[in-house]
Amino acid sequence: MSSLIFQSIESLIQLSMVIMVGLYFVFSNAIMPSLKQMESGADVMAEINKVILNPVFMAVFMLSGIGSLYLVLVVDGLLAISGAVFLIGTTLVTMIKNVPLNNELRDAGEERCQVWQRYLRTWVFWNHVRTVSAVISGLLLIV
Repeated sequence: MSSLIFQSIESLIQLSMVIMVGLYFVFSNAIMPSLKQMESGADVMAEINKVILNPVFMAVFMLSGIGSLYLVLVVDGLLAISGAVFLIGTTLVTMIKNVPLNNELRDAGEERCQVWQRYLRTWVFWNHVRTVSAVISGLLLIV
């Protein structure tokens, strides 16, 4: 019985990580290049940052982050490596790099256009780091 519970928990962790792989990829591949072309890209991104902080996203984000730590501490082999890559390359990068940039964009007021130009370079770079880390992590989950 407990083995089935642990398998179910690990499956939910892996699913949450894979969902985040898709989110980071879509932002790198389509959303940010589109917003870069828009005159109102900064305002749209600020709105996206508000809307995305909903219970579903937060549950998946938290489960993937805590779950990746679980994989590092409890499992071994490729799953543990996957957890470490995910934890460092996505969860920590998000909290240390992307969230502060999101807050800066949100709070920019009249200077949003200037902040946006820096945001595009810096936030997108760190999102690419998250994307590559998430893809590597996802690959390690399935090998």
